[in-house]
Amino acid sequence: MTLLGLELSDAGIFVAGEKPARLLAIDGQNPESPGFAIPEKKRLLVGNPAASKAHLFPLQVINRFWDRLNTEPLKQKNRHVQNHAEIACAHLSHIWENVKIHGDEMIVAVPDYYGREQLGLILGMARELSIPVKGFVSLPIAASLTPYPDAMLLHLDIHLHRFEIVYLHQGEQLTCENSIAVREINLEQLYRVWVESIAEEFVRFTRFDPLHQAATEQALYDRLSDALEIFKRQRSFLFEISHGTDSYRITVLLDLLEQKSEAVYDDICRLILKMRDEHGKNGFSTVLQLTHRIACLPGLKDKLSEIDHCEIVELAPGAGAQGVLQFRRQLADGHAGQGAFFFTSRSWQKAKSEISPMIPNKTPDQVQATHLLYGDVAYPLSEKPLFIGWDRYPTGKGIHVKGQSSGVSRKHCTVQRDADRIILTDYSDQGTFVGRRRVDGATTLELGQIVRLGSSGETIRLIVCMETDET
Repeated sequence: MTLLGLELSDAGIFVAGEKPARLLAIDGQNPESPGFAIPEKKRLLVGNPAASKAHLFPLQVINRFWDRLNTEPLKQKNRHVQNHAEIACAHLSHIWENVKIHGDEMIVAVPDYYGREQLGLILGMARELSIPVKGFVSLPIAASLTPYPDAMLLHLDIHLHRFEIVYLHQGEQLTCENSIAVREINLEQLYRVWVESIAEEFVRFTRFDPLHQAATEQALYDRLSDALEIFKRQRSFLFEISHGTDSYRITVLLDLLEQKSEAVYDDICRLILKMRDEHGKNGFSTVLQLTHRIACLPGLKDKLSEIDHCEIVELAPGAGAQGVLQFRRQLADGHAGQGAFFFTSRSWQKAKSEISPMIPNKTPDQVQATHLLYGDVAYPLSEKPLFIGWDRYPTGKGIHVKGQSSGVSRKHCTVQRDADRIILTDYSDQGTFVGRRRVDGATTLELGQIVRLGSSGETIRLIVCMETDET
């Protein structure tokens, strides 16, 4: 049996497959399919194709069907669907057709605000479409892989129509202790405010209003997604809009989007403090686990860093979908009938140091690390500094960080051997962390320790290999 993991959010659905674990293409070559639908004459357009036309046909677009998953009749009747559940079923069918060759079992990671009605509807859709859904798991639990002992763990996510904060209790099992979902904070609202502000800048500098025509309004929204990606690395973006034979350009500063979002970010900070206060954790260390959806909001991470005793961890896109694959053993151990499980927890133990059992006559404190493990590759340590960052270093000179590099500096840190010590030197603006402790200048590393790079969620681990030339 081959398991697939589906992460459900109206802002974008991901599917991950095994061997090796990876995100699958579900909209052409795109691994993310947003919850948009547009009724056409002969079919219902869903996902990215519908999102790309959402502002060309604003009266026809439907994008609340995953958020309001129910069977109540739609106010606006059309020939293809009668309610939100039928639209969601069409979207799910589109996704399944693109991924079914990769697996024959599926677990769905759902937002924590979903209740029994929504889970029942999804299960009914799956049976109608012959999708082998074997269970559900809360998305925050699925996306969480790293324990943070003695800290309050909060999972933050933002969807198309609401914001969600979940308190995850860390014991022998990881469980959802409490959650808050707020409709007043959502991506649709933020995108609209940003687009309107950028349009005002176009009018001010070029006298051209991109919101006057549907085509240029759609182009503005399309370019916004590119801008958010660029704003991870720099503080300005060149917006260019074509209209007829003319082309209009302006430079948009990150400061503009941050200013327009300030009130929303203040509300998010207040919700975090409220959650800490309700559980008596105001004086405790808090780990804020951000999905990629909320981590890409310009200026939010800087705002969150102002909260006392908080550490920010950024999850990779589709972390929930890939985390679902970790439940395959629980599925195999427990699934005997035709029903679907709802996994409300996962095993949660402190990670053990990786010490090779093949090294005889040495206690752990006598064994010295020989390599840095990043991903599936071990890099040998020597007296020469091993550079780590998003720059592409020559072979043997460094580690190129490929993941969420927005929280990683070009030259983030170095690790090298100094006699019988392993020294890490930090050069970054975002910080380098050993456990939850931020490195101040330089520090000595020990076997088994995990080093986290900035707010990216990327980690490296000190390990020992039998031969020093194993890479």
